[in-house]
Formats: sequence, structure tokens, C-alpha cells
Amino acid sequence: MEFFAILIAWAAVQFWGSGGVIQEDNWFIRYREMTAGIASSTLRLMLLVAAPVLAVFAVLWLLAPLLFGLPVFLLSVALLLYSLGRGDFQILLKLYLNSWQRGDLEGAYQHGRGFSAELCETGAENAFQLHTSVRKAVFYQGFERWFAVIFWFVVAGPAAALAYRLLFILANDGQLKQEDRDRAAITLYYLEWLPARMLGFAFAIIGNFDTCMAAWREHFNSELPSAEVLDKIGMKALPAYLPEGQIDGEQFVKLASDELLAVQHLLSRSLLVWVCAVAVLQLI
Repeated sequence: MEFFAILIAWAAVQFWGSGGVIQEDNWFIRYREMTAGIASSTLRLMLLVAAPVLAVFAVLWLLAPLLFGLPVFLLSVALLLYSLGRGDFQILLKLYLNSWQRGDLEGAYQHGRGFSAELCETGAENAFQLHTSVRKAVFYQGFERWFAVIFWFVVAGPAAALAYRLLFILANDGQLKQEDRDRAAITLYYLEWLPARMLGFAFAIIGNFDTCMAAWREHFNSELPSAEVLDKIGMKALPAYLPEGQIDGEQFVKLASDELLAVQHLLSRSLLVWVCAVAVLQLI
């Protein structure tokens, strides 16, 4: 069931560019506002995440005996689509690259802020910092939009995928108190720890195995955020696009663009590796 649900979700994303109309978060925003009066940050976080997850478990259990599991399958597909990343990542990256390749660094910066939390928080002092921040965002968004969600969907079902997405929303919700965001981010870090390393292992299979595995072993027990770990491991899977030392501006723009496209292709191939692994597990 999981494999076919993933295929349907993938096809829907290719058509819509995202989860489409299913990814409606207004219900969760209203629910968050209802819990604003709860004094305990821990209790509030538990209610925000655990209550919807338990409701999904209950509905799936009630639907399981009906119509040979078809309602469960359809609901699972809908939950998977809802749990995928927000927005059209391909369009955002294309807009960024179009500005970058024209030499419009201000335009590239504004588009980069659309998917890089680091740029939103700290900005960029020069073109190299801008490129590095966007590259990390590409690695991390490829992970959180697809891989982490599919990992938990396969391992623990649609309710676990939903829990991951709700925690991600809370950790990045500027309307929440900082204490609540921090608690959500800590929980999210632990949910991402294993799938981030599994994706890093896929990078080694796809790319330069020896150098990537050395980086994978070095950062396996790292306490760095997932975005940092994926960037450090993933770049070892690719050839060196940006040489050491000074390079002229036009050459840097071209090499940086090529590097981002290589990162995007690495993520796509790595996802394909694990989707094939899921298909094999379904047949066993």
C-alpha cells in the first residue's frame, strides 16, 4: 500500500507542483489559536500534535474493515499529500537561478529568502554567502519536503508523517512563542536524525562513495542541524564545482549554478533509490 500511495503522491506533485488544495493549514492555525491560553508549553505542544495524530489513528482503525481497505488507502494518500512540503520548490529554485545567472544578486537574494530560513534570519554579506545559504536550503528542502515525510510514512504510517509536518509547521511558525518553537524544533531534530543519515547514505551510493562515506561516518553522531549535516555529506558526493582561491565573477556565477543543479539532481536520484527500496520491501 505504501508504495502505491507514494507513486500517487509523486504524480500529484508533478501535476500540481505541490500537494495542491489538500495542503490547507487554516484548520491547524485555528486549532493553534484555541490552545493559546494553555500555560504549559509542553502540554500545548502535545495537544497541537498528539490530538490530530490520535484522531487519524482512530479514523484509520474505524475505516480498516470497510471496502477491502480502500477508504484507508485513499485517506493515507490524502494524509501523505498533506504532509509533503509546502509551495512549488521547482519554481522557487528556477526564479532564484534566473536572477542569479543574470547577475541580479538582489533579485536572487529575495527569491532565496523564499526557501532559506538562514537568509531570512541572518542575510548574506556577499555572493558566496548567498550561494552557500541557498545550497543548504536546497539540500534541506529536498529532505523535509519529501524524504523525511516518506520515511515516517513507510516506517510508522500516515499518522507519523502528519506528526512530522505539524512539528515542522510549529517550529517555523512566527506567531508562536519562542519557547514553543524551540520545543517543536528539538522534537523535530530527533525525528529528522535517522532519516537525514539514511539520505546521506543514499548520497554515497549515488555519488563519490569513498569521500562521501568518510563524511557520513564523521557526521553520523554530529549534533549539527539536519541542514548542516546534509550539506556537508552531500557536497562530498559531488565533484568540486567551486575551486579553492579566487575566481572571476562570471565563472563563479556559472559554477555556482551548476553546483545547485547538481545538488537538485543528487536529491532526485537519492529519492528514487529509496522509493525502489520501498518497492522491494513491499515484494518481500
